[in-house]
Amino acid sequence: MKIPVIFGPTASGKTRLARVLLEEVPDIQFIVADSRKIYRYMDIGTNKPPAEIRDKFSLVDIRNPDEYFSAADFAKEAEVEIKRILNAGGKPVIIGGTVLYLKALFEGLFEAPPISQEIRRQLRERLRNEGIKHLYEELRRIDPESAKRIHPNDWFRILRALEVYYETGQTMSSMQKRTEPPAHEFEPMYFGLYHSRENLYRRINERFDRMMEAGFLDEVKRLLAMGYSPDLPALNTIGYKELIQYLLGEISFERAILVAKRRTRILARRQIYFSRSLKVHVKWVSVEEGDERIKSLVLSHI
Repeated sequence: MKIPVIFGPTASGKTRLARVLLEEVPDIQFIVADSRKIYRYMDIGTNKPPAEIRDKFSLVDIRNPDEYFSAADFAKEAEVEIKRILNAGGKPVIIGGTVLYLKALFEGLFEAPPISQEIRRQLRERLRNEGIKHLYEELRRIDPESAKRIHPNDWFRILRALEVYYETGQTMSSMQKRTEPPAHEFEPMYFGLYHSRENLYRRINERFDRMMEAGFLDEVKRLLAMGYSPDLPALNTIGYKELIQYLLGEISFERAILVAKRRTRILARRQIYFSRSLKVHVKWVSVEEGDERIKSLVLSHI
């Protein structure tokens, strides 16, 4: 069965398109493929759907910021959601920009081997003593293909890739190529939202300004006041990381905004780049063509 997937880089207008589609087909239920919207208390900085339509979006607010959630977890929960929506007579549509989540659901993930406690202990001790930058450079030498897909500050995934290598002598990227396909029969029909680079960058900058006006800084303060550590992978998210650095006195407020916007633009480029690794072709639609063109194209396949 074909499942429509609305894909696009950050700030491409996915939530806006969702609103338009819901006006036409109210029984659509969106399943959000976003590695940050899963976290509670992180609303403004992750640009979650507005409260009045949030019940139409599944897999939002399902974990606390200090809880782990993997691509494999997403694949399992998304499959359950698709079946639940179909059984209730609804129309499931995947929406989001986390390519790894989409690949996990529709292409499958390799089964990671068990890691010995000694290897895990040694790598975590090295993380404390040598720092994440040193370990990331080591991963680049050992497994450059995996390193390209992992952010240099994502200590969890960097350690995971190194654990697999030191446990098995094989790189994670080589093992992933032997992935078994998922057991379900759902197939993706990808619709990608496309902007000119100039327009996308403008949207990114303007959206960040709106998030700041909506109280993004206060949201970050609340998370820290709740006791969540700045070192959590969830708080390494763009925007949160820079505002935390500002609150800790490490950078100026102006610098925090500048860096966050720049990192968001880089993220958008990476999301588009990594979409090339999807096995099913993405039908890219220029947002500049207007809502009606995109709406008619997506609705014709729902």
